[in-house]
Amino acid sequence: MRYQVPSITRRSFMRQMAAGTGSAALSPMVAVSRAYAAEQVTLTLCSYGGVYQESQDKAYFKPYQDAHPNIKILQESPQSNAKLVAMVESGNVTWDLAVTSSDFGMGDDTKWLEPIDYSIIDKAQFTEGFADTHRLGSDVESMLMAYRKDKLKEGPEKFADFFDVRRFPGTRLAYKNVHGGIFEAALMADGVSPSQLYPIDVKRALKKLDTIKNQLIWWDTGAQSVQYMVSGEAVIGLLWNGRAVSAAEGAPIGLAWGEWFHTDAYWVVPKGAPHKQAAMEALKYFTSPDAQARFTSYLPYGPTNKLALSKVSDKYRFALPTEHEATGIRIDYTWWNKNRREVDQMFKAWLLG
Repeated sequence: MRYQVPSITRRSFMRQMAAGTGSAALSPMVAVSRAYAAEQVTLTLCSYGGVYQESQDKAYFKPYQDAHPNIKILQESPQSNAKLVAMVESGNVTWDLAVTSSDFGMGDDTKWLEPIDYSIIDKAQFTEGFADTHRLGSDVESMLMAYRKDKLKEGPEKFADFFDVRRFPGTRLAYKNVHGGIFEAALMADGVSPSQLYPIDVKRALKKLDTIKNQLIWWDTGAQSVQYMVSGEAVIGLLWNGRAVSAAEGAPIGLAWGEWFHTDAYWVVPKGAPHKQAAMEALKYFTSPDAQARFTSYLPYGPTNKLALSKVSDKYRFALPTEHEATGIRIDYTWWNKNRREVDQMFKAWLLG
């Protein structure tokens, strides 16, 4: 039977207090309030795993649990957009929060997501582009050029240098993913300005890639990209900045920030999340200035909260994309989501040709 909290008027409250019975009369209400405050909630979230999720745990999850004893965070990995979609479509959603990449959470994807509650989270605190209707920026990441300082007289600066085998001789390394930046880099090297990249001129990009095809090797995983650079098999590579920093710890490798692409991470709340309200409260903490600044002491990924920019750790400051924002370029994932399959077929045919 549902408990009905007794109605207490101001007059009866004063009368009970004067009679010394106020405490007893209020006890049901106090009990309800305390029960609500102490309600145990298990938030289930899914992230990328590995050192990334370990860093999130140190910067976000453990401090949040310490500050909220009634909240338990259950972690899963690795994150999968396909699994999130399957959960929602089956009506069996177990995740409250998930981290996803820049190409998810827009357009048709939003039907699988809850809107971010900006009555809880202050939208004005975030850098433009990171506080969308259905996703909230987790951290700023990049795809940039890394190079062997011991094998080149000078380091590359622009994507045109990636294609200049005369000034910068040696094997090139790139991500074997059609929307991983290689098409944009090829077009920019061919003279296309960032504002004119879309729609992608696929034939022109492939023609430019033809000029270095025999000197290209491809990586499929971040670990492979580090291996190729540290071993010296590649002289210049397009790498995620976190992996580039990792490679630089084991070899004389420099980072080129003259031009780079955003490859950011976002928080999303699956539609029908079991604890939507609690998820929004947790998001408020995970993306707060202090929490995001703390994250930069573990990994070289920049904050999306503008108020965290002045608080970042000095440890990786040189490698934070947010320290080089003026030269950053955003990939149009809305365009790619509409055209990826067709362009991917052309890319695969080119690889085999």
